[in-house]
Amino acid sequence: MTYFDMHSHILPQLDDGSKSVELSLEIINRLRRQNVNNICFTPHYYSNEMSISDFVSQRKISAERLLPNLPDDVNFCIGAEVYVTSYLFNNRDLSPLCYGNSKYILCEFPFGSSFEGQTLDYLYRLQSNYGLKPVLTHIERYYNLMANEGAIENLVDEGIIIQSNVGAYKGFSQKRKLLKYIKRGYITVLGTDCHSLQRGNPDEYLTTINLIKDKCGKEYVKDIVDTSAMIFNSAK
Repeated sequence: MTYFDMHSHILPQLDDGSKSVELSLEIINRLRRQNVNNICFTPHYYSNEMSISDFVSQRKISAERLLPNLPDDVNFCIGAEVYVTSYLFNNRDLSPLCYGNSKYILCEFPFGSSFEGQTLDYLYRLQSNYGLKPVLTHIERYYNLMANEGAIENLVDEGIIIQSNVGAYKGFSQKRKLLKYIKRGYITVLGTDCHSLQRGNPDEYLTTINLIKDKCGKEYVKDIVDTSAMIFNSAK
């Protein structure tokens, strides 16, 4: 089975991610050794700091450094990890921030967000005003949300896809809760959130897949792969 990294900062010399093409290729090769051959490049976009056009220009320069050097067996799409603020909604078109040509958009919020009130309204506006399909990044970092299963269930019922980082499945309490949310069908996308060989260690991917397979069942791994493939294929 081939796997998908749906959240990474592997594009070189951009945001706080990989510092060089050489490092990017080393990260990619480590992912390939774990059968992760489908990679989404999602550099940070801070909607309160930069215009979309400036971000896209910088992302293009970075991609042009890396893409000619990609191994032949690596499939990729380009998107962004979008920090959602009120400034984002001053733009008429958010499609350059989505995964490739898809309607899926990877969204980040302040870690203290409760996903009620304004934060929830932002997600609904992305859906209703722009016709987009939000993917909520690294759920484990939103401590209020992690403690409120009802709020998570509400997000999923409203069509929000939830992503978790493979490096989060370590501490007993958090690991147990994340695995429970996988069994509930809430977490259906994985990513490394890899910035370097140390920050978002790419070598942890298959360890987490095997943990999910062991504690939840092979069908949950298949659900994760299928959801990722749906997003990835729609990005083409």
